[in-house]
Amino acid sequence: MATLQSLRNKAGIALTVLIGLALLAFILGDLFNNGNNIFQDNDTIGFVDGEKIKYQDYQNEIQKNEDYFKMVQGASLNEDMQNQLRESVWRQMVSDKVLAKVYDNAGVEVSSNELIDMVAGNHISPMMYQFFADPQTGAYNKMQAMNFMQAVSSADPSQVDGRSLLFWEMLQTNMVRERESAKYMTALAKGLYTTKAEKANEAALRSKTADVAFVGVRYAAIPDSAVSIKKSEVEKVYNQHKNDYKVDDTRDIEYVTFPIAATDEDVENIKNAVADMIADFKASEDAQAYAQMNAQNPVAPRFMTENQLSKTLADAVATLNEGDVFGPYREGDAFKISRLVSVAQRPDSVKAAHILLRSNIEKADSLFKAAKNGANFAAMARTFSEDPGSAINGGDLDWFMDGVMVPEFNEACFNGKKGDIVMIESQYGKHIIKIQDKGVPVKKYSFATIDKAIEYSRDTHQAVYSEAQTFATKHTKRASFESAIDTLNLVKRYGNSIRKNAYSVNNLRGARELVKWAFKANIDEVSELFEIGDQFVVAVLVKQQDKGYASVSDVEAVISNDLLKDKKAALVAESVKGLNLAQIADKYNTKVDSASTVNYAINSVTGAGLEPALVGQIMAAAEKAQSGVVRGQNAAYVFSVNKFNENPSAPEYSNAQQINAFSNYVYQVIMDVDTEDNRIKFY
Repeated sequence: MATLQSLRNKAGIALTVLIGLALLAFILGDLFNNGNNIFQDNDTIGFVDGEKIKYQDYQNEIQKNEDYFKMVQGASLNEDMQNQLRESVWRQMVSDKVLAKVYDNAGVEVSSNELIDMVAGNHISPMMYQFFADPQTGAYNKMQAMNFMQAVSSADPSQVDGRSLLFWEMLQTNMVRERESAKYMTALAKGLYTTKAEKANEAALRSKTADVAFVGVRYAAIPDSAVSIKKSEVEKVYNQHKNDYKVDDTRDIEYVTFPIAATDEDVENIKNAVADMIADFKASEDAQAYAQMNAQNPVAPRFMTENQLSKTLADAVATLNEGDVFGPYREGDAFKISRLVSVAQRPDSVKAAHILLRSNIEKADSLFKAAKNGANFAAMARTFSEDPGSAINGGDLDWFMDGVMVPEFNEACFNGKKGDIVMIESQYGKHIIKIQDKGVPVKKYSFATIDKAIEYSRDTHQAVYSEAQTFATKHTKRASFESAIDTLNLVKRYGNSIRKNAYSVNNLRGARELVKWAFKANIDEVSELFEIGDQFVVAVLVKQQDKGYASVSDVEAVISNDLLKDKKAALVAESVKGLNLAQIADKYNTKVDSASTVNYAINSVTGAGLEPALVGQIMAAAEKAQSGVVRGQNAAYVFSVNKFNENPSAPEYSNAQQINAFSNYVYQVIMDVDTEDNRIKFY
């Protein structure tokens, strides 16, 4: 028995080892086969000039910017705004990494003393004015700004409100970015020098206008068959200008959609469902509470004038008494029923100031008592209020309409008297309110409304899903996909040049999964079924463009179009030798045009459009001499300058425009670095 037990134990150990090895082989095989092994860096979201951008760093910046937006705007970001924020953060991180090296090499830095100078010194940052200047006078409050900076720069961050820390961090970062850029560009600008001769020539060109007669032979007037373009010519241009055809990763897809929409039966069912609530709605003791409980999109109680009501309610209100229920009626994509709760005379608007307390609610009673006893309300608001938007203005909220504020705040202001100081509590904290003024009383109506959106039913959704799934299952090859579109009379749609960080494809919002599929799929591969918004989508990948250079075939049309213009212009030049403007116009069945204010600083000519080459040739020509043919963007031109005139209103030439143009050019050169964006792996 002992021997048998020993064998069992050894067999168990051996079996355990074998299972462990098998599992290890499976795990390692899966890791290596997916190119995702343990030796790879899976936390890298991209590279900028060889330097890594880590996923967590990127995510932290997104979170920080999102928190800042919510704090300043008092609202959350919708899906589109979040997508825009991700793009903005990525661009800023790329810019910061590139510029950090540039500034370091140039010795550009912003010291702590400079930061203090931007807050409370002699060179106040424009960003500080935005938050610490009196909106009425524009005067900057240095003391308030300095006190704020000192408070948030406390040695113990745990003693400082987190929102204030975030506000200061974002403000400080942006001020430093702006100052570094200004210092660097200023240093570069000092290296620019314009000679007296250059200034004189520039001033002369800007201070004169040309009165010119010209003939434009439109390229469209010459048949394409009149010239020929060889493939070798296209390739030659491509090779000479290859850097002009750099492209990013893109994908082209073709797809069909199966929209999910409410049927007539769905609409009628929703209308009846709303109508079924009328009796209970009318009988309810608290109409607003009943509406809040049963509405699909509850609306806070609000008094409105007749002009503020929807047209449907405004037309009906004269026939209603308090307690009556009107409806069901359709507004937009919803059916509604509304009960007239109250009719009252109320101010058209109210002007108020407040002190908001969230983390320091224990101070509310003492501050309220001080305000009632005549203490300086504005000074207390600037010191204690935790609403940064109004605290800067002494708590002043200016005039606001009925229903704009949260209900508790709104009713305290509209039911109180001018000069009253009251304290209420809302979802945001405790408010000490000073009612500064009240508008004229007007007749207002308060309705409680129950709504139900017109939506497709579960049965409708299932029916469309079955149709779309059948299509996706039966047509998994491109040829079958194409054939079925024609057979079923579907509409083929095109998603061209889709970038890998796109979140939409044409009108398909929230199409991120479709985009990610397109960048994983092979050419001619048909996708699975995607549900995007209110439609099902099946797609096929038709083109893959990797980062690098566009192929000759991709840009052939663009190059051929330019060559076509070149050859047609040469054809015109050959055909008009020895002819004057009138004869040229007659030959090409057009007319002699005129323009009297052609100027060097403007790249367009009246009657010709945007034509920089033509403008340059005109301003460099001699009076009364007929030009040769000028190859323009829209036509081939021949002109004659009748007269040059002085332009007394021309602005005096300075270095400002040159410096600005140079700064833009420098920034473009600096930012022309290799970047690798792998966010598609994470988002």
